[in-house]
Amino acid sequence: MKWLVLLEDVKKSDFDNLWNLLRSSDEFSLITVNNKYYLTSTRWESLTNESDVYWEATKPLQDISAVARIQFTDFPLLKPDIICEVDEEGKLHRRVALSATIRVDSSSFSIQLEGGQDIIPILEFESWMKLAEEDEIVKNVFRQITEFERNWINLYKLYEIVEKNAGKKKIEQWIIKDKIRQFKHTANSQSAIGDDARHGVDRNDPPKEPMPKSEAEALIRNLLKQWLEWKCEQQK
Repeated sequence: MKWLVLLEDVKKSDFDNLWNLLRSSDEFSLITVNNKYYLTSTRWESLTNESDVYWEATKPLQDISAVARIQFTDFPLLKPDIICEVDEEGKLHRRVALSATIRVDSSSFSIQLEGGQDIIPILEFESWMKLAEEDEIVKNVFRQITEFERNWINLYKLYEIVEKNAGKKKIEQWIIKDKIRQFKHTANSQSAIGDDARHGVDRNDPPKEPMPKSEAEALIRNLLKQWLEWKCEQQK
């Protein structure tokens, strides 16, 4: 049986990015139906109802979201809230997950593979997903990325996790030391960023040039990419 998960909050640009990310996957693929975007997986073919698909899809979608949020700016959180069954006649039955088989609509369609432009290099996916299954620290990072707001406090938490796991010297090989210092100083400065700061009062003078939050997010995303690639190399 073929099951599809509707990607409700995904725009065309998000879909293209996700397609590029998943093109190396043997288990997950994307399709479009009537200008809507769906994810499907070979993992779900043996399942018989939408509730089972929901439970089987929740964790992978969380990990896919985490990987995508590291690779791409402002990628939405993917959830299996609306699940569709494709019957033997090629009709799509749209259901609400965890409810009593609610049929929203039913229509025939032809599956069309879609995707963005071929982007080089191929993005990491399978190796990062494997890490998330086996490494408790990576599991924690992925959970932080998908369950918590990207504010200064949580960005700093992610930095601290990587620093403890990889060490300061390794991080300084990935990120310019002055940028690390500027990020930390800004995150800790109540004078620089107000109530968003990690501290309620300043322990030092505020930074002369506070780091914009958008730059801080990009810095942490870059740090996580470098860290995950390093961890993959450690397993070889």
